[in-house]
Amino acid sequence: MKILYVSAHPDDECDNAGGTLAKLSKHNDIYIIYFTDGRLGSPYPEERGDKLALIRKKEAMEGLKVLGIDPNKAYFLEYPDGELSKFISDAVKKTIPILQNISPNVVFYPSTFEAHPDHWAAGKIMKEAIHEARIQADQLSYLNWEPKISRNLKITLRYLEWKISMKKAIYVNIEEFMDVKFEATKKHESQIKYFDDQYMEKFFKSKYERFYVEKSYSNLKEIIS
Repeated sequence: MKILYVSAHPDDECDNAGGTLAKLSKHNDIYIIYFTDGRLGSPYPEERGDKLALIRKKEAMEGLKVLGIDPNKAYFLEYPDGELSKFISDAVKKTIPILQNISPNVVFYPSTFEAHPDHWAAGKIMKEAIHEARIQADQLSYLNWEPKISRNLKITLRYLEWKISMKKAIYVNIEEFMDVKFEATKKHESQIKYFDDQYMEKFFKSKYERFYVEKSYSNLKEIIS
């Protein structure tokens, strides 16, 4: 089976689905799309830019090896970090031939309820590209940063839409692969040094990874669990 996982940034595949991907890589072909170059992935402005983008690409490839994924099956589209929403139309055009070439059975992508603008844009791009490419694939979304009620009206509306949507959630037991997930994440040295306790608790202490069913043509729970 062919499985496509979509990351807004290099390392999102580890945070949100490292255990699931390590599990699935045992018996499936895994492909990855990275939409942005990760050049803004530092709290310090002097560390950001072309050099960090190159570092993060190398880190992603090393992390994939740990997860059991062939780095040659990764597509780096290298849109500027933090600005993916400006390139939605162009990104859809670039993604369509990738989808047609892979012809995936299952696609994971960020939820369009995401609070993070790059993640939201990645989800929107994938929904449009899958539709235009006429790919019949099971679709699962993930929420890295859940929307919350705030002064930002757009994010508040996403929160309300998310709660109303009542999308079915699937929880994948990754207890056997938690160590692999963390070892893959450790390859992202430029990022993990800035993870605080709250971040570690959110992404690396749980025995489960959660996904939402966007579209299903088969028994998704059986496939990924």
